[in-house]
Amino acid sequence: MDQQIRAEIEKLHERVSGLKERVVNLEAQHPHINAALARIEGSVDKLTNRIGRAIWAVLTPVIVLAVGAGFKIIASGSLTQIGP
Repeated sequence: MDQQIRAEIEKLHERVSGLKERVVNLEAQHPHINAALARIEGSVDKLTNRIGRAIWAVLTPVIVLAVGAGFKIIASGSLTQIGP
């Protein structure tokens, strides 16, 4: 019985040592992971800005044309012909 307990304790010590090594490795990788996440966040921000600019570049002429057409319709008096 005593041998079994010692063997189990030895196994547990080995597992704890392995876990300590994993923690040390993860702590060593933490700055690299943070740097990679910062680069990704920066890229996402740049992409978001570019998409926003592209949307406005497409929508601005459409809005200008629609407003211009509306003024043209109002100025020509076509709206008065639509009503009774």
